[in-house]
Amino acid sequence: MKRRTLARAGTLAGAALLALTAPVLAFAATGTFAFETPDGTQEQIINPGDNACLNVDAYGPVENRTNRDAVLFDDADCHGANRTTLYAGQHARFVDAQSVKFIR
Repeated sequence: MKRRTLARAGTLAGAALLALTAPVLAFAATGTFAFETPDGTQEQIINPGDNACLNVDAYGPVENRTNRDAVLFDDADCHGANRTTLYAGQHARFVDAQSVKFIR
């Protein structure tokens, strides 16, 4: 019985050590993506996920105040032939986009 208990304790200690020393991965941009809608409403996305397609209705000024590049698409679900990239910290006076994806 003691052998099993010691084996379990050793396994748990090893798993805890691995969890503590594993690198921390970032899966989200840090910051805010602000845009205006066709009716003039100000919208924002806070800390958006990396590589996740987000449908938006951007029509007007856009500010990418995140630490990731934002790729804007003219169609929903990140489709469409027209793409605009706003680099981290960049803004545009006018963008007409239906979706956005944040990339590294």
